[in-house]
Amino acid sequence: MPSTVTRVVDSRVVGVATRRKPAAPPKMFVEHPDRAIALRWLFLLACTALGFWNTIRAVVEELMAQTLILYVPVLVVLSIVAVVGVSWRRFDELPIYDRQTDVIVGIVVLILALAMKYLVNPRYARAYLTTHMDLLALWLFVLGASILLFGLRPVARYRWAWLLFALIFPLPVRGVVLPLGGTSLAAGFVLVLMAVAATAIAVGRTWRRKALAALLAGGIGTGALVVLYLLDAPRNVLVPYPALIAAFATSSYMLFDYRRRGGLHWSPPDTGHFAAPKVTFVGRPGLVILLAAALLAMIPTPPVGSTWQNTRFPQLDIGPALVVPAGWRQESVGVYGWVSRLYGPGATLNRQVLVESRGSRAFDKFARPRRVVVDSVDTRRSLVLEVYPDIFRYDLSQDRSSVPFDIDLPFGVRGRMWSVVDDTRYLTYTVLSWWWTNGSRTQQVMLWAVDNHEPDAYFPEPRITIMANLNSLMIILLRGNAVLRDSDPQYKDRTLLIGLASGLIAAQTGGGGGAT
Repeated sequence: MPSTVTRVVDSRVVGVATRRKPAAPPKMFVEHPDRAIALRWLFLLACTALGFWNTIRAVVEELMAQTLILYVPVLVVLSIVAVVGVSWRRFDELPIYDRQTDVIVGIVVLILALAMKYLVNPRYARAYLTTHMDLLALWLFVLGASILLFGLRPVARYRWAWLLFALIFPLPVRGVVLPLGGTSLAAGFVLVLMAVAATAIAVGRTWRRKALAALLAGGIGTGALVVLYLLDAPRNVLVPYPALIAAFATSSYMLFDYRRRGGLHWSPPDTGHFAAPKVTFVGRPGLVILLAAALLAMIPTPPVGSTWQNTRFPQLDIGPALVVPAGWRQESVGVYGWVSRLYGPGATLNRQVLVESRGSRAFDKFARPRRVVVDSVDTRRSLVLEVYPDIFRYDLSQDRSSVPFDIDLPFGVRGRMWSVVDDTRYLTYTVLSWWWTNGSRTQQVMLWAVDNHEPDAYFPEPRITIMANLNSLMIILLRGNAVLRDSDPQYKDRTLLIGLASGLIAAQTGGGGGAT
């Protein structure tokens, strides 16, 4: 509260309002600004871990499955390299620091982080591991909290490092890696490009040094990638290490070279010579950060690793086409090897067109034999089937789908059924799917039936649709899930698919039960 001082002027009492001086920072932080910086960073990291504990847990589960998310911890390290490099430079800035602007901008960014995790992330629950909108919310939270703790101008000084760190949002990275083949080699090469950018940001005081750093980092990273690939290094070595080797080797060499030539500005600051934070005192803004972190911690994320029941049958022969059950005949079979880009080496997608041996009026009024498409895809890493769910194997970007519901199938298998409406072709599909495993490989089986019973009826063709689905992802972002949802599903072929699923399960397992 402002205090009021009164004085007498020409026999009149005049009130003069004066502002209370802001609280002075502790003397220890004035004499040792490095301690203030360290404590603020510790506070920021603790609040980030609190607010995004469930996101971090999901990322750890993906890391254990060795999915493409392997790049995230490497990106964090590369961003730190860029930040440290920029912090070792001297900047001549005008001493203009508007604390009100810092608070306003910081709070707005924190609100965006809350909205991203609370409103946007649940919209992509079915493709949660693909999009990871909560990682984009984490980036926004760290950015907003940094503005409140350090000030807008100091944060803007690291703008290129912030831009690099924004790649923690995995969708653009997937959009580059998958067209390159989706292999560990492709992922490692993309990480080397990130290392090139991080090194150029860290050591590039001039455009000439930026170009030199980029060439050195690119050469070292590519060389290390080729050597590790020829040595048949495992995925968790081939993907991250070439980028880390490139960044650290190039940054160390260029720093040594600059100091050898007499440069002083690039020397690491000695203890006690850190520049004092421009924001000398953090009070209520710190409480705002803590409150935002607490709210973010209470926002759940979609489940990981428990989306599907995975029943184990040791006798399963996963890989070849499924054994055709009695009462059906196989009209055609096709193999799609490109799914290895999504699901790893050795993954295949088999498409079998099965036709009833004898038609029935229960499924067609003219008793024509019904045709059902059976797609089966397998992988060694079951979690990858959640990272790239079925919507990324078919072009359904313009179709409407219903919410899946569970169905109990024989021998302990639990399936899911949903409908897909193709408004362009005026077709409605009934889909039944389930997962199972033999202990070493996991397989997803999908049965497709369509309400057009003609022999030339169209079924969605398997193909990579990451880029094609960006349009539907944007529609969901702007208009919500309802616009792409079938709110009145008609499961016309439910009985047909359940009967075929029961026959397929019995034919593959030999009638033996499984353990969940």
